[in-house]
Amino acid sequence: MKSWFVLRTKPRNEKKVYQQVISKDVEVFLPLIPTIRIWSDRKKKILVPLFPSYIFIYGDESERLKAIRGTIGAMGYLMYRKRPAVVTEREIENIKISLQEPERIKVDKGIIKEGSYVEITNGPFRGLTGIVIEIRGSYRLVVNIVELNASLNIELTYSEVKFLKNLY
Repeated sequence: MKSWFVLRTKPRNEKKVYQQVISKDVEVFLPLIPTIRIWSDRKKKILVPLFPSYIFIYGDESERLKAIRGTIGAMGYLMYRKRPAVVTEREIENIKISLQEPERIKVDKGIIKEGSYVEITNGPFRGLTGIVIEIRGSYRLVVNIVELNASLNIELTYSEVKFLKNLY
């Protein structure tokens, strides 16, 4: 049975990994949005991944393994309870629909900082809330979630959370 899986990539390697997986005849989806990048001498409109360091693989178990085997820049699959996390067809369709009007999509990383109260918007922990306790580089943050009297620290990307408020 085929499903959508999330393949993690090294930062800024999404397009390279995407091309390698396509060459293996495995269905892959890389949502891109236009953004303006400013350098000291020019401005340019470029396409950047909507979900940094993630691409979506559609396939059965053998295609999932084929997609990552020997792929330079691929880090591994996003896991949930020691199994590859599965993204529903509905979530993929919602992403594709949102890409029809990419100018309305804005990924704002600057507002989230340590101590921010956030809601998880994507992935298996969607709907849970927590506090950002650590920021790891440009792409990762650690969110502490307190549910059922247990504290969980989850590593997420900025695109997987929605800012609610700053606690301190």
